[in-house]
Amino acid sequence: MRDKAKKRLDQERVDEYEAGKTSRRKPIRLGVLLGMSILLMGFLASACGDDDSADATTTTAGETTTQPPAAPVTVRVGVNPTPAVGIEPVLINDEAGLAVFGQTAQYLVFSDDELNAIPVLAESWESNAAGDVWTFNIRQGVTFHDGTPLTAADVVATFNGPIAEGNAASAYGTFGVSAGSAVALDDFTVQFTLEQASSAFPFFVSSDNYNSAILPASFWADYAEGSYAQGGFNGTGPWINESYDPGVSGVYVKNPNYWGDNSNQPDRMEVTFFDTEAAAVTAFQDGRLDVIHRISASGGQALFDDPSNTVQSISTAQHRQIYFDTTSPPFDDKRVRQAMALMLDRQLLIDGLLGGFGSVGNDHPIWEFYPMHDSSAVAQREENLAEAQSLLDAAGYADGFTAALDTLSFNELEALAQLVQSSAAQLNNVNLVVGVYDSGTYYGDYWLAAQGSMGIVNYGHRGVPNVYLGAPLLSEGTWNASHWANAEYDALFDEFITAPDLDTQRGVAGQIQTLLNDEVPFIVPYYVDFISVMKSNFSGFETTGMGHFDVVSSGFTG
Repeated sequence: MRDKAKKRLDQERVDEYEAGKTSRRKPIRLGVLLGMSILLMGFLASACGDDDSADATTTTAGETTTQPPAAPVTVRVGVNPTPAVGIEPVLINDEAGLAVFGQTAQYLVFSDDELNAIPVLAESWESNAAGDVWTFNIRQGVTFHDGTPLTAADVVATFNGPIAEGNAASAYGTFGVSAGSAVALDDFTVQFTLEQASSAFPFFVSSDNYNSAILPASFWADYAEGSYAQGGFNGTGPWINESYDPGVSGVYVKNPNYWGDNSNQPDRMEVTFFDTEAAAVTAFQDGRLDVIHRISASGGQALFDDPSNTVQSISTAQHRQIYFDTTSPPFDDKRVRQAMALMLDRQLLIDGLLGGFGSVGNDHPIWEFYPMHDSSAVAQREENLAEAQSLLDAAGYADGFTAALDTLSFNELEALAQLVQSSAAQLNNVNLVVGVYDSGTYYGDYWLAAQGSMGIVNYGHRGVPNVYLGAPLLSEGTWNASHWANAEYDALFDEFITAPDLDTQRGVAGQIQTLLNDEVPFIVPYYVDFISVMKSNFSGFETTGMGHFDVVSSGFTG
């Protein structure tokens, strides 16, 4: 397997939490309790000093010389594919869109690549003893690009506004947030009252929730689809948009009034969108890009083999779900679903489809690097064709069956569908008919409308598994493509969400892992690493598993 630089949760932080060295009234995510990463310290520091672009003067042995100002620095970033719905705060649901959105707009909290919740526009927060009332202290001295100061009113307008009915609706339901939940206690204090306790609530107001970036109250008062782009992408971020050509490119300049320390920030950033990875690779090889924000192992192989490039990868909770319509034959019998799960060689899939850039899944979405994951709950499912056939025989399908297997055109999903199809063909007369569709057709006509079929869908990275465990699995879940309903699971989900401490939550997580591994409403074959590639003289490029990127501290050598 290819060597990879992977970032893991700091075990010392886990040990400190379990030893009771931190308050258990705070959220269970360790980064919330235990400070911020060195990587983001500069990003989060209060603004200090002036950005003096005048010539520098140096005195040596009585002689005074004047150094010319440094040439402006431009970073060129390639993003593939183009944003699916544009830079639209209410509707953004894809990596490309949120990556660009996050250059001008910021969140109360940032969910980083090591599962930490980092203060950004919120300086601090705390909950009541029950965990159903959360109070956030808003950073003072922050201004939007148009000069308007950030206040609690902007936060309230954001969370009580249209985003609750857009792409973020599932997050609202998962975290027990309703319209009007946010209230300004004063100009810089916001309080949320939840319908149920949630120890991980800071992740709801974080970059994990694509659509929750804080925009001015005036923007929300006059909101209409497309108004964010038309208004020049007004936000609090370190970049100000200079120009934007939808689906083609965006140009950004350094925000001179940024609230944080951006003294080392490049002067300019040029983002170019590509419809295909091949086009992005060609642009990179031609010297038109310094970095490709995200690339697949197969699409980037030519760049990985070039010693003049640097490959950066991080482990993520992003995964594929191979779901079944559990309400119709043959998949209404869990033995058939178990058989389908047993037919897969998961490591072979990772090596073949991801070039080794991934980790095996075990048919539940509680990633092994989440601190609440219970490693002792259930054994890793391995390929076992004999047992799979035995289960089909016992379920009455000794002579096999035919079913649809639908997916969308996204990264390696088509190839995964074909490998699932060939794996099934090793069983007696099991025939899966693969259908691959553009994202609009797939999500509109196939995903939640599955009938007697299977499907494959992608789930992006999250700092906590709450959305994974809610939307696609609850009996009334908004993304429940499996149509699976299980009262025992629904009760366990409530226990998980409201658990008062990490030990309790890990115990519930173990029960969830065991139940889902047995019931198999969907297969989680593997988790996907996030890969970026850049010129070897370029450094400081930071990404998250969800697709946000940061070049504020980047630069060139040589």
